[in-house]
Amino acid sequence: MNICKRFQCETCTVLIDCRIGMSNRDIQPFQFACPNCEEVISFTIGTQEGDITGAIDILDFKGPFNGENPFVELHLDFPVSFGAYEQVTTFMRIIHEIGDEAFRDLNLRLTLLNNLYSKKRDLQRLITQYKRGDIDAFEQACNKLDGVTLESHKKQDVLAALYTTTSNISSPFTIYEQNKEMSREMPEILRWLHSHHQEKTNEFFNKVIDNDFIKTLHHDCLSLYPKMIELELPFRPTFYQDYAEVDDTSKTPARISTADFDACCNFYKDLAEVYARQMTLVAGLNNLIKRGDYDLFDDSVRLNKKQEKIKAFESIDSYANMDLGRKAGAIDDSFFRFNESAIDNKIRNGIAHYKYTYKESSQLITFYPAREGMERNTYHELYFSEFMRKSLLLFRDVHNLNHMIKAVLYFNIFILKNDV
Repeated sequence: MNICKRFQCETCTVLIDCRIGMSNRDIQPFQFACPNCEEVISFTIGTQEGDITGAIDILDFKGPFNGENPFVELHLDFPVSFGAYEQVTTFMRIIHEIGDEAFRDLNLRLTLLNNLYSKKRDLQRLITQYKRGDIDAFEQACNKLDGVTLESHKKQDVLAALYTTTSNISSPFTIYEQNKEMSREMPEILRWLHSHHQEKTNEFFNKVIDNDFIKTLHHDCLSLYPKMIELELPFRPTFYQDYAEVDDTSKTPARISTADFDACCNFYKDLAEVYARQMTLVAGLNNLIKRGDYDLFDDSVRLNKKQEKIKAFESIDSYANMDLGRKAGAIDDSFFRFNESAIDNKIRNGIAHYKYTYKESSQLITFYPAREGMERNTYHELYFSEFMRKSLLLFRDVHNLNHMIKAVLYFNIFILKNDV
């Protein structure tokens, strides 16, 4: 179903024609910017009328659109195109592009998301109590969630309930086959390491447990899941690219119909920070697999042209201090396949140093990643829809690496008998 509206911007008084494609979400918040003056206009369908801000709803508008006014297309579930009014709706275009079977799968994921967002406070409570170590409160939180059962207060059963929860949270956002592959392969890798490099493997795990690295990394990773649910609205349109033939690296001038870049940018930075720390664990394990020593990087990485040691690669501790942009390239023939299209240091640095501009009406983000003093000549552009897609791909990698952390925790509990 579609709703056709005409709004009048409160700032510049321009008339704006708007077609709203309806989702199956019970409450549907929309946001866009006036194409003329950039005034942010927002309203919600599913709550009481009269909540529009930034514009006046022209209630006596009967239609049809005649092309005289700027046109805006909105839909919570799909990226909407820019341009003049066309009779073909966003829903019709999506079905034509991806087909009925793919749409049924996409719709299932969106329905899962509809069920999840209403439980976000319970999910947040469960993760908070786990991090606090209050197992009684954690159990109470488990009891409020369908499909989450705490069998006992043993560490392995607490982790089982916790990871059931994170799997439920992530299920609409991630690809099941990727998660399954990591969950299946990681225990095999750890068993192989224990068999072939037992002394150094035990030493590495004792190190990351004693210095609290694995604990703080795990907690930081868990903190991302409630934030993901909090931002479920702008992530919804990014699922479409899993089914459409769209190059993840290409510029896609499509609009997201709710929220804006400023509301979402810090989440990418948080993902990148956790990802960078996860890479340290990947690097240590990869060094063990390749050379039997978690501190020993490949000579092509750790030695310069004069065959002298590079300080940043003297040990895993030195490596942990490196920037994200250099970390992935230092892991030779990694057992974990990083999604290179998700890692964008220009974006991360632009957000961290507040070196970007955002145009509301076109949703175009311009980053200024170079150090140019007071100048801003070098820039990097992408649309908000592309940015959210990168955030989704990065979350998938972070979530897959959280399965690695799970395997490491279980390995320490059952094989090494360590207290984690």
